[in-house]
Amino acid sequence: MMHLSTTRHKQQGSGLILVVFIIVVVLGLVALTANRNQQRNSDQLLASVIGTRAEMAARSGAQIEISRYYLTTTGSCRSGSEQTLEFEGEGLAQCRAKVTCLDVGILDSGKRVYQLTSTGSCTVGDWVHQRVIEVGLSDDS
Repeated sequence: MMHLSTTRHKQQGSGLILVVFIIVVVLGLVALTANRNQQRNSDQLLASVIGTRAEMAARSGAQIEISRYYLTTTGSCRSGSEQTLEFEGEGLAQCRAKVTCLDVGILDSGKRVYQLTSTGSCTVGDWVHQRVIEVGLSDDS
């Protein structure tokens, strides 16, 4: 029969410290990954909002120039020059639209045709987004 030793070994606790260290490192990596994902989601949301505002600026610029063309004798199609529209207010603050009009030619019916191009751009911090809207116009006569 074999006798078991009755002497006790004093444990140093180094295994416990190693386990705690590994847990801290793993939790740190999980937190870092979650933080990066959150930053990416924030950037995507910001880009979407600024892009939508730039599209609305381009659409607004095109609508203003269409109104000027049909209701007055001003605007980029009548003057042949580029028009820059600066927007104010909460919705399109920090946005502008540059509108140009190209004389495409005359249809067989005698109507003159133009191509109106509106480029909306919005700047927020370092972010700049642009959207382009093109519209065809013809004389009402």
